[in-house]
Amino acid sequence: MFINMEKSVETGKIVIVHDSASSLPENMRITKYGGLIEVPLTITVTTDNKNKEWTDSPFKSDDERNKFLDGMRIGKVSTSQPNPGTYMSVYKDIIRNGITEIAVIPTSSQLSGSMNAAKLAAQELKNEANIAVADCKTVSIGQGLIVTQADIENKKGSFKNATELVNRVEGLSKELYLAQAFSSLEFLKKGGRIGPAAIFLAGVLSKISLDIIPIIGVNTEGQLKPIDKKIGWRHARESMINYVSKGVGQRAVRLAIVYFESNQLDNLTNEIKGKFVMATDDNGKEHDIMKCEQSKVLIAHSGPGVIGLGALALGKR
Repeated sequence: MFINMEKSVETGKIVIVHDSASSLPENMRITKYGGLIEVPLTITVTTDNKNKEWTDSPFKSDDERNKFLDGMRIGKVSTSQPNPGTYMSVYKDIIRNGITEIAVIPTSSQLSGSMNAAKLAAQELKNEANIAVADCKTVSIGQGLIVTQADIENKKGSFKNATELVNRVEGLSKELYLAQAFSSLEFLKKGGRIGPAAIFLAGVLSKISLDIIPIIGVNTEGQLKPIDKKIGWRHARESMINYVSKGVGQRAVRLAIVYFESNQLDNLTNEIKGKFVMATDDNGKEHDIMKCEQSKVLIAHSGPGVIGLGALALGKR
């Protein structure tokens, strides 16, 4: 698979590689920070015994978006993590640019084989570069917040090598709080991703017509976990905000909202105002709330209508 990589990363810098499940905004996915390189996952939709493979990248048009959604609704959907060869190609391109410190932040090892693929490829190149692979124990905007925070600190020269950066990532993963509300569990169920939340969700599946909205997060081991179930979106938004704010307390945070085909974005954006202590940059300016459309590979499991809130606590308890 060809990866469109940036060639202007400075020699001697640490490059951060992440996979597309991080659901970063389009302008951050490869080129915004120079040292960020995204490795895409893939989605296969099978209809009428014919396979259509999609690369996990931003939609290029409304027509593409509609075809993807139509295929998901009527077909069978499967997702695939990058294989070791894909990671190997990315690493080799970075090394050819004179960079030998590579920090890799794939999706939680409990939710995807992406981390294992990244490690296998790194082992093959251990004599050519220091390639350190983190388990961020999260996904979606949780992963995205950690990736971008690592990049912010990397740009400041906070790390001597990729190993230090990965150690920081694994520390940050303990300060990440994520909650996502689903308009339907159809796609999670079809994809077999309900996992440990199955018992909690069993009653919800039979009552979804009553507008019961399940709220799911990620536990400390990086697995999906049930958080709550509410009737109506107002209560669901309130539950997400309460869960995340309780986790971070009064610490300064960076915030992110993830969504796909949801009419709740403006409501959630307005309702979190004043509920958190916002972290600031070196100039004292508050960090913007990062708003991210869910990546294709996660849409395949969440379906449309999903919205979530993530917070990365940066201050001390």
